[in-house]
Amino acid sequence: MDDTGEIRGRIKSLQDTQAMLGNTLKSLKVSQERLQTAVKAAKSETAAFRYGKLKLHGLGSLAYSSLQRGMLYFMREDLGYLCYVPLSDGPDSVLVLADPICAPASMRQLLTEFLTVKRDPVFIHISHDTAAVLNELGFHVNELGVETFIEIQKFDLVGNKKQQLRNARNGARKDGLTVVEVNAVDNMMIKALREISDSWMKEKVAGSSEMQLLVRPLVYVDEVDVRKFVALKDGEIVGFVIFDPMYEEGEVVGYIANQLRSNFERTYSVVDFIILEALDVFKAEGKREISLGLSPMYKVDDSGEFKHSKLLKSYFQYSFEKANYVYNFKSLARHKSLYRPELPGAREEKVYCAMHERFMLTRMLDVVHTLGLHPIRQALRHYLTLAVLWVKTLFTPQKPQAPDKAPAAKTTGSAPEEASSK
Repeated sequence: MDDTGEIRGRIKSLQDTQAMLGNTLKSLKVSQERLQTAVKAAKSETAAFRYGKLKLHGLGSLAYSSLQRGMLYFMREDLGYLCYVPLSDGPDSVLVLADPICAPASMRQLLTEFLTVKRDPVFIHISHDTAAVLNELGFHVNELGVETFIEIQKFDLVGNKKQQLRNARNGARKDGLTVVEVNAVDNMMIKALREISDSWMKEKVAGSSEMQLLVRPLVYVDEVDVRKFVALKDGEIVGFVIFDPMYEEGEVVGYIANQLRSNFERTYSVVDFIILEALDVFKAEGKREISLGLSPMYKVDDSGEFKHSKLLKSYFQYSFEKANYVYNFKSLARHKSLYRPELPGAREEKVYCAMHERFMLTRMLDVVHTLGLHPIRQALRHYLTLAVLWVKTLFTPQKPQAPDKAPAAKTTGSAPEEASSK
């Protein structure tokens, strides 16, 4: 019996070793495939040109998003490039994503040359500097929302207004959570991240979709200069944040928290815990800032600096107040306000969109569809859900409510005392 048990133990050990070897080989295969893909990309002259310009001038938070799949490019070797996708109302109608990737001094020339090729574009998620140039070129410019930045070297958790952030860190540490940076992704890691992402997406107001283009699609494998931080509970991944780089003169100077996911339900935010822990790492590295991304439609007031559409302004303001069944406008803005951009160490910057004054609301609906949202369909679904709930209340028997006052005592016939209002 002892010999048999020993033999079984050796067989089990051999099987475990084979399984580990299999996983190692799979990981190696994935790494080799990534390497081959990177080599092919490097051989592409246009890809090499874009990446070179990106490292020099990709300071905007969505600069790295210009590399996402499905983008078309307008490139000038001596200037830079911009990226876009088609819209549905004509060959000259396209949606341009974010600022041009070029030196500031070259922006006007690059935009002017682009407008000779695509005469009727819509620009979305552009900075104040790009908005000013487009306004001078005859575009209407409207505020799209605000972007929240953390100034890494100045930010701290001091003060009553940052209590919720401190609660996130303290609560997570009390629960035994730790945050580590993932330096290389294998098959097991991809599976864990995908499961968390799928679980998170089910809870979104917009259903299984998310705002495309403005949020670069989640890429599980390793990418150049992209950093992944995961939260662990008892060795299991319960959340992650993926940071895309922002460049200046060939160096990474900051990041945007592009993808934030967690399936670990607590009274505190796991993703905030991950961001705070990553902040410590970035601070030690001397990085400048982190963007928490756009809060769409938030604080839109269009003070009059630019020529703008009042109708579009009203549409954006209404969407923020009344159309949260389309997208989590208010909850997104509320979450980012926890970092207190009104205090030193964080700030908000206006983000803009620009287009010609031609069927603005109709074209904006086309833009919204391109971003992966469907407000009319989602509105119908929302109000249908409300109607169904209302009908159910009509036909649901109401439970009898207990009387507010106790019955009068029969022996005395006196009225009961009123309950104290204190």
